[in-house]
Amino acid sequence: MGSKKLNIYLLLIFIGLLSVALTKSESVFSLMLSFVFYFFIGRLVNSRSSIHMMFFLGFSIFIFLPGLLNWYYLDVSFELFFLSSFIAAFFLFLTRDTQVKKFIDYGVFPKFLFVLLSLVGSLLAITDYGGFINPIFAFLIILLSLSFKQNNIKNNSIFIFIFILFFLVYSNFAWSGFGRTVVIGWILLALLQFSYSINYKVNKYVFGLVPGIGATLLSDRDIFKLEFSGFENALNDSAYGPYRLASTFIEYFNQRGFDVSGFWDQILFTFFVYIPRAIWPSKPYGFGFEYTVRHLDAYLADAGHSIASTLIGDHIYYLGYFGVITSLLIFLIIALITNVLYKIKGLNGNGVLLFSASMMVLVWGGMTSFSARVALPSIVFVLLFTLFRRFLTRKVRFVWGASN
Repeated sequence: MGSKKLNIYLLLIFIGLLSVALTKSESVFSLMLSFVFYFFIGRLVNSRSSIHMMFFLGFSIFIFLPGLLNWYYLDVSFELFFLSSFIAAFFLFLTRDTQVKKFIDYGVFPKFLFVLLSLVGSLLAITDYGGFINPIFAFLIILLSLSFKQNNIKNNSIFIFIFILFFLVYSNFAWSGFGRTVVIGWILLALLQFSYSINYKVNKYVFGLVPGIGATLLSDRDIFKLEFSGFENALNDSAYGPYRLASTFIEYFNQRGFDVSGFWDQILFTFFVYIPRAIWPSKPYGFGFEYTVRHLDAYLADAGHSIASTLIGDHIYYLGYFGVITSLLIFLIIALITNVLYKIKGLNGNGVLLFSASMMVLVWGGMTSFSARVALPSIVFVLLFTLFRRFLTRKVRFVWGASN
């Protein structure tokens, strides 16, 4: 049986199980189905695609494991997990052709630029200007990948070592402890690209579950302090609380009804987040901010607090189950942009890393959190790629007497 035909059959079975799951109330049956759904999602994951692997990592950490833990301790239903699984399957299917290509020699320039930006970033971190580093991380990982050579362990080890050093400097001097989803995602993505470059096969389930279990047990935000606590203590962590909260959004919808204007504001924010508020004073706020002001307290929003909606929670909050349809449309757009990034001429498929670096944010925080995280890195990417495109795409070598 061909792979595509098998995936179609699996999808039909998946939809059938979903319809059964949403009409059954037996918790043990739902638990069993959650494992079936999870392994089905894993079946769709292309282990040679950074987009898929980072998305699956986020799905494991913020949807699957929270679903299990919240069910076990607090009897939270798996409804959000089942709906999120359907959207995840849709997105993975649309981006199935984004697997990593063979690493080729791009010459000296990407290596030179990678080392230069790593040094500049380290100096910014040490001198308390770490806020300027975040937007360049995705571009730095792209340069790192362009510096790799296929199966050249010596060359590739040197550059991943430089990246790890830079990451440790950033973590020690510039990272506040918040945003673990983003920061840990960067180092894991870089290591994933390194494994691709030396043909080391990464098991997708190990990649998804081990960091997730580690995040569950890690009680301190400081990655240099390995203080672990039990599973029950993880329930109020920012990796597990959002799933539980998002599971209640259908109740808010049932009380309030459709809020089309509120949802439209979220769409505007998602696609125009890069426009400064000084230019657009009436610019909407993201879902996390809006929810905090509506249901918690305005002073929390002013202090920078927010909440995460998970993969499709914001859609359900405004539109109820109709939000599943709108989330399909949003993920269709994200998938199309992902495929365009993958096909950027001259980057050998590495343009997709711009989104790979924030896939975990997409699963954890939904569309507005994702857009807010990728907006500035995307602008930086466009500027730097435009500036250095000639050198990056034509394999310019700064070696006397060398030729292509």
